[in-house]
Amino acid sequence: MANRVFKESQSYAGTWVMYFLILVEAPTLILLIVLYFTSEDKLEMAIALGVVSSTMALLLILLFTIRLETRIDDKEISIRYLPFIRKWKKYAKPQVKFWEVSNYQPVMDYGGWGIKGNKTTRAYTVLGSEGLLLDVGEKKKIRIGTMKAKELQAFMESWMEE
Repeated sequence: MANRVFKESQSYAGTWVMYFLILVEAPTLILLIVLYFTSEDKLEMAIALGVVSSTMALLLILLFTIRLETRIDDKEISIRYLPFIRKWKKYAKPQVKFWEVSNYQPVMDYGGWGIKGNKTTRAYTVLGSEGLLLDVGEKKKIRIGTMKAKELQAFMESWMEE
């Protein structure tokens, strides 16, 4: 398996979360535009429209920039959760005491998607309910969400055999 690398990048672009956010934001903007044209106080409505549309635009930009990147090579497992964690978090192969690719319940187990957890358990997830669970010693477990569970399972089996 020398020089083989597993890479995965997950984001909210093109997912139901993005469409739901747009579905909520569009009627709000339409309502504010209608209120602007029917209002007698144009300045006040223009300010409200500017603040709300700016906030919505920033929220969409944030949603599009959130990305979970996973990279596993011969030596280590590396993850980063952009834009919140820019520097790669690395777990060396000897650090991994136990691993398992499994289903989980994001809301029940971790309180939802994103960066969740406490001092002993940490989850990095975007969407879905499958992930790589790592025991990296010192009573610390890491859950890394994946949309490629079968591919990751096969890769980890050969990765640990070396």
